Amino acid sequence: MPIVLDGSGTITGINVGGLPDGIVDTDMLASKAAAAAKLGDGSVVQVKHVIKTDTFTTSSASWNDIPSLNTDITMTNSSNKVIVLVNLCILNGVTTGSTSAVQRTTSGSSSFIGIAQSGYGNRNNGGSAELYEPRTDTTKSVSYTVEDTPGAGTHNYRVMVNPNNYSLYVNMSETDQNSGDYVRGTSSLIVMEVVA
Repeated sequence: MPIVLDGSGTITGINVGGLPDGIVDTDMLASKAAAAAKLGDGSVVQVKHVIKTDTFTTSSASWNDIPSLNTDITMTNSSNKVIVLVNLCILNGVTTGSTSAVQRTTSGSSSFIGIAQSGYGNRNNGGSAELYEPRTDTTKSVSYTVEDTPGAGTHNYRVMVNPNNYSLYVNMSETDQNSGDYVRGTSSLIVMEVVA
């Protein structure tokens, strides 16, 4: 088929793959036209975001999830990585060794990611810093990031806490009085698939 340029600027007669390499650059592509397979390493393919605005307290002796602070992501490529960003408005009013971590569940099987597998002795092992805050009238912001390579399929990422048998407060202070001198915050979870 011959290549035809009509008077309105439209070109017809070009077969798929008929242009020489390098002739189409980024400026020529429509917004969001590049498929995930054409994105370079480090490019973000998809983002899932959850924000928790209500409060939660627990005094569990072991790991438990923070309600509503989890999300599913279905991978577009089994080789890609997942970057998980956690920001917690949280505190434990007693020096307890309380901590937080991210748990991934795939096909009913759960495992913590981004935490040490050995070398922590009798200490509590987590992905965040100690959650202790000596002031009972305030909260603290705890942020951490983990990287995962979960493979193909749909994966659930959830934020877990281990209060170590003491009271832990999410999005609120320990005393939490209904006064302008107190703050209630929010916590969030961002899960991103990144080309690897």
